[in-house]
Formats: sequence, C-alpha cells, structure tokens
Amino acid sequence: MIQELSFYPYLSPEEKDRLDRSVQRLSCRKGQVVHRHGDSCVGLIFVSKGRLAFSILSEEGREITVFRVEKGASCILSAACVLQSLDFESHITAEVASEIVILPAAVLSQLMNQNPDVERLVYKQAVNQYSSVLRTMQQIIFLSLEKRLATFLLEECQRRRSPSFSCTHEQIARYIGSSREVVTRMLNQFAGRGIVTLGRGTVTVLDPDALEEVLA
Repeated sequence: MIQELSFYPYLSPEEKDRLDRSVQRLSCRKGQVVHRHGDSCVGLIFVSKGRLAFSILSEEGREITVFRVEKGASCILSAACVLQSLDFESHITAEVASEIVILPAAVLSQLMNQNPDVERLVYKQAVNQYSSVLRTMQQIIFLSLEKRLATFLLEECQRRRSPSFSCTHEQIARYIGSSREVVTRMLNQFAGRGIVTLGRGTVTVLDPDALEEVLA
C-alpha cells in the first residue's frame, strides 16, 4: 500500500529501499488518538485501511474536524516539524478501526532534501490539506449554521454515494463547528420539513433539492 504514495514512483531504488525499511505499521481502534499537537513529530501518516479525522481546536476550546483521510490517502500535516511553517493546535483520531503506515519525519525530511520531486509533491499535498482547513474555517465564520449543516449533508451523501449514512450528532457538530445540542435541534427542524429522516446514529436525506435551496 505504501506504493500508493504520490511521490513513490519518483524515488530511486535506493530511496524506495530506505522508505520500505523505515515505515512503521500500526493498528488503531475506533476513537484512538493517533497524534496530538505537542507530541513528538510523527511524520507522514498513510491510511491503508479505515479513516482518520484531522481536527483542530477553536479559541473557545471546541473541537472541529477540518478534513478526513480515507483509505489510500495520507496526512502530511502530521509532519509539522518537517513543514515548519504549517503548524496547528490539532490532533488526529481514528474514526473507525484503522490500519496506518507511518513514514518517520527524519526519513521524510531526508527524502525531501535529496529528491526535488518528493519535496514538490509533499508541499503540494500540504497546500491542499491546508486549503481544507481554511475552507472549513471560512464556512464557520461566514456561513450560518443552517447552511453549514446543509453543505455537510450534501457533501456527505456525495462522499458516501448514498442518501443514508451513519453519523452521530456529536460527530456532525465537530464537522460543522457547533454543539451537539444545536445540531440536534437543527436536524429535527430539517426532519419536520421533510428534508431528512433520523434514525439511531443515522441520517437519510430525502430532499437534496431543499438543501440546495438552503444554500441559494
């Protein structure tokens, strides 16, 4: 699976061998904190199975999930010591039982210093993930809660390729930068308008056009 890293095809045989020998493979239970701001710099994290959530803390101490790392993708913002200028009060959590591969920061730094393609692709990924952080923060600052929730529901249906998905109100609150109580109240309002139906830990979008109208 480590061969799916964007820069792997650009490595020399010697660099591939160094990478293959240095990676660490870990199993994570659901809810386990994989990395926390202030811990020693972990390096690049690649998800071979499951899904990770990258979260930051607001000034009020509220946890906000700004992006998720799916199977076959990697998180570069966990290598803040390598990227230097990109640093967040953050932590990374396994949303489901997951298998991850860690490329230690020291090895990643060596590869970036020796191989321009590695440096280029690492920073490209860092910019993309940093943009996800900014996009989420812009939504929290400039969009109403109703619009943030509508955006999340539409994007989640698209991501899951299904109108129905499992997600707790607490998780949704972290995704849109709100509280569980407020999310529950807004979901109940959507349900009362026939836009969604709510189950135990599940949400089903019945009327995506109504959600689009909320965003209009």
